[in-house]
Amino acid sequence: MEEERYSPSGKLWLAAGMVMALGAIAMPVLNPDLYWHLSAGKFMVRNLRLPAADFLSWTEQGAPWADFEWLAQLVYYAVYSLAGKAGFFALKLAVLSATFPVFYAILSLNGRKRAAFFALPVWALALMANSDLRPENFSVLFFSLLLYRLEAARISGKAWPASPGALAGLAFFFALWANLHAGFAYGLLLLVFYPAGAWADRKLWPSAGRTPDRLPALAVCAAAAGSLLNPFGYKLYAILLQHAAQAGSMSRYLAEWAPPSFTNKWHWPFMVFLLASFSLLLKRFLKERSLPLAQLLTLGWLAFEASRHTRHIVFFSMAAAVYSFDAAARLWEPAVLRRRGRGIFALALVYLSLLVWPSYFAFKVDLGEEAAGAAAYLKANVGGLGGRKLYNPWTWGGYLGWALNPDYKVFTDGRYIFHKYLEPLSAAMEDQDTWEKFAAERGFELALFRRDNRLLEFEQIDRKGGSAKVLRPSYLVFMPEEKWALVYWDVFSVLFARRVKPVAAEFRIIRPGDFESVKLALCSGDLARKAAEDELGLYYRAAAGARSRKEADAFSAWLSSFPAACPRR
Repeated sequence: MEEERYSPSGKLWLAAGMVMALGAIAMPVLNPDLYWHLSAGKFMVRNLRLPAADFLSWTEQGAPWADFEWLAQLVYYAVYSLAGKAGFFALKLAVLSATFPVFYAILSLNGRKRAAFFALPVWALALMANSDLRPENFSVLFFSLLLYRLEAARISGKAWPASPGALAGLAFFFALWANLHAGFAYGLLLLVFYPAGAWADRKLWPSAGRTPDRLPALAVCAAAAGSLLNPFGYKLYAILLQHAAQAGSMSRYLAEWAPPSFTNKWHWPFMVFLLASFSLLLKRFLKERSLPLAQLLTLGWLAFEASRHTRHIVFFSMAAAVYSFDAAARLWEPAVLRRRGRGIFALALVYLSLLVWPSYFAFKVDLGEEAAGAAAYLKANVGGLGGRKLYNPWTWGGYLGWALNPDYKVFTDGRYIFHKYLEPLSAAMEDQDTWEKFAAERGFELALFRRDNRLLEFEQIDRKGGSAKVLRPSYLVFMPEEKWALVYWDVFSVLFARRVKPVAAEFRIIRPGDFESVKLALCSGDLARKAAEDELGLYYRAAAGARSRKEADAFSAWLSSFPAACPRR
């Protein structure tokens, strides 16, 4: 066992590693689902009960909804009520960084605390796939705690205590986990793989001189029983099976369910962990002619799941980090490991400095801000628009439900009860005719879209017979003016109302991405300056809650110099 005392330089290296590790998980909070979590938390606080049915949408209004992340939602609502969005960031950082001492304790099991200066940044890279604020953060913490406990038992060779107190503690651990997030299933599988691996160890290499860990069946039963201590009992497992059955289709539409990709720089640490962990286990086997099969079972299963769905990357990467350092401790002397660790430290620093931290600073849109302007407009015009069936982008549903309920109900948000809409919704966006049919079938009366800024070439003919080619926004084709009125727009969104009911005001001149056409019409005399000025004033009143009105401001500046701004002919 190496000497664990730190030299002054060792302390500096450790401090640098800690700073780098914290920086790796310091991604801004961007998860749009947080707002429907907040809506659920507010519901529970106000009604002193869990929501049993959907209350946020018009599509699934009253449909059964098992809110299995209820405890995490109460935590979110309390934190947001006390500290707002800054509280969200602090909570995320606190939960994820709480795993650092757990991993440090795992290093100490192998006498490798002095490798922490580069091991902690490696661990943080493993957590990076889960570095937004999600209920899974709690599963990351609980998974690391259980992994430490199982590794400690395996390395020491001591049996898992089977006393009533220990079994009750394990049951409570899983009960708490199951009420925070459904990732407790990872923990149950760990509890199965470790004794299975220990049994296989005894059969395959009994002369290896290793005393395998022993996990009594009662412990597994206690954990499973604890997971049933939730408001939904055994039905929670039915939800897990439903998610598993839908995973294939979800992988085509939701980024977190898609497989990892070499083209995604955020997935590169996973690729490295995949190669390094199995390589180190193989090298350990070739040296010792034996291997803890609990590690191989766990790593193999998690690698399979992570290769299918991005959301499993963090659990594989955590296990890979633990098992890789366990193997490294047996393959290399402490001095050799630390020397190689400086190279790993440098590579991690380069990766974070060039690819990760610049992206963190580049995120300029605050949580919910994209839909905030449209929500403010809808709220201000609830008298004329309230109660109409609203179409909204999938990722904006959470915020809109939080900001507008009960005056408006959303079409969908990120909850599992809306997964069935992913495929037909994706198909509906293929072309204008398919969208119009889908919109008519669903009875959309309001349609809120994210700006895509696509431009199409139109031929514009003036009253004198002259013509010019001009690029105009694609929504003019997708949302024809004879059927849909443009009632709001900003830098992020466009909002249309179907012409089945009157609207107080609409935009026919001051429209996003269409100002070149307006300028041509003004300069040719086809459009009166006063009409443009009147609608510009209407826009500024409607867009009072918009984050940016720079397009209108630029046109206003041009209009102030009209007609001198027109090109000479």
